[in-house]
Amino acid sequence: MAKTLAIVGKVAFVVGVLFAIIGGIWGGKSVPTNDFVIVVLLVAGIFIGLLNITAKESASVLSAAVALIILGIWGFSPASAPIADVSHVLAENLVGVVCAFALLMAPAAIISAIKAVISTAKPGD
Repeated sequence: MAKTLAIVGKVAFVVGVLFAIIGGIWGGKSVPTNDFVIVVLLVAGIFIGLLNITAKESASVLSAAVALIILGIWGFSPASAPIADVSHVLAENLVGVVCAFALLMAPAAIISAIKAVISTAKPGD
């Protein structure tokens, strides 16, 4: 059973990454607009948080998720200005992919934070 859950977690990660890349580019805007893509990213993020991330890994996952979410919120900012100078479409697609990754990692980060709090609260370790 544990091996099956590990495989499901890995598949969820691969599917989430593929949907983040394709959905971020396919959306045509700086955020994914397809409801199906958004739902797949959120569900995959839940599976990733539940099955792939341990309490020991939570600090690095949370810091990466915070970085992705901040970059996704900023969107077109001075950070993406050099890319926008080369190609506005490329910059928009890059921001779309970052926003899609933020959508993927947000539920995983929430679950990881809860796991970390529970792990910290356990007596005896």
